[in-house]
Amino acid sequence: MHVQHLQIAHPSVLSDPEWIALESIEEETRHFIFDETMLYALKDRGLVESDGAIWRVTQIGQRRLSERV
Repeated sequence: MHVQHLQIAHPSVLSDPEWIALESIEEETRHFIFDETMLYALKDRGLVESDGAIWRVTQIGQRRLSERV
């Protein structure tokens, strides 16, 4: 399934798959069920960043997670 089918059109709203991916990154899960396409889609939205090896949730991503709960 392509990432565009997993996204919501409104930039401040997270789809369920986006929220699960973001929460998984925040929890530093070792079993990430999505492929790199999801990581780059979240990065394009400013929700995550990478230092080349490790992905981290940004402040914007943290805010989206806390708004959703």
